[in-house]
Amino acid sequence: MSTGRRPILLIRPDGNDADAAALAGVGVPTLIEPLLATGPSGDAAPARELADELDRAGAGGWLVITSPRPWRHWLESVPDLSERLVAALAAGLRLAAVGSATTASLPVPAERVLTSSGTTAEDLLELLLRQRQPLARASSAILPLSAKARSVLPDGLRAAGWQVHAAAVYDTRPREPSAATVAGLAAGDFAGVLVRSPSAADALAVVPVIAAGTEIVAVGPVTAARCRAHGWPVVEIQRTDPAAVAHDLAKCWPDPVEGSAL
Repeated sequence: MSTGRRPILLIRPDGNDADAAALAGVGVPTLIEPLLATGPSGDAAPARELADELDRAGAGGWLVITSPRPWRHWLESVPDLSERLVAALAAGLRLAAVGSATTASLPVPAERVLTSSGTTAEDLLELLLRQRQPLARASSAILPLSAKARSVLPDGLRAAGWQVHAAAVYDTRPREPSAATVAGLAAGDFAGVLVRSPSAADALAVVPVIAAGTEIVAVGPVTAARCRAHGWPVVEIQRTDPAAVAHDLAKCWPDPVEGSAL
């Protein structure tokens, strides 16, 4: 049954169905239109070379994953990646990830992964630098990244004396929004837009007009900062899990009357 609420626009390249289901559970309607697409890097050589580092990894080494996408796209370029990871883990490699959703994307039990409770690269960097390393062996990190990834992790680890092997294993590309969505944003047909990454904020910024009263809901401080850089007032949500996002967003939107704002 319709609540009379205007929908929230969901724009990330994947995972929108999980957000839509969680928001539906708290009575918030949604419309999905990804403004980004992801895929393996056009040049697969760096991804393959990075996988070779798994074969050389051992005690003192970490595989560091920053979102649910790197593993999936890395695997597209390196079909035997899972088998090579198993061998590397047996040789002493350790795994670290940003958040529970990233940990769930990996082909190993969650208890094998050092998972940051925070949502940013800064959070994982702090956690990694607190870990005890084997004596007489330099710490090293294997970092499969987006071509547009921030340099926080590799720079921070190198500054702390780590040996870092980093490569872009996937790309993020903007998608042109439909005419209906552009018109709806201009007309105020959406109560808000859920923005989960800086690249999503940049893709949204291509839309010519976003009506006053359309809330920009940013997940995490880095995304919120990018949204503010585009000149938007922001509702900032810290938690990333779809159920938690839905709960926090619903608290901002108590009034189900047609045309109400968040």
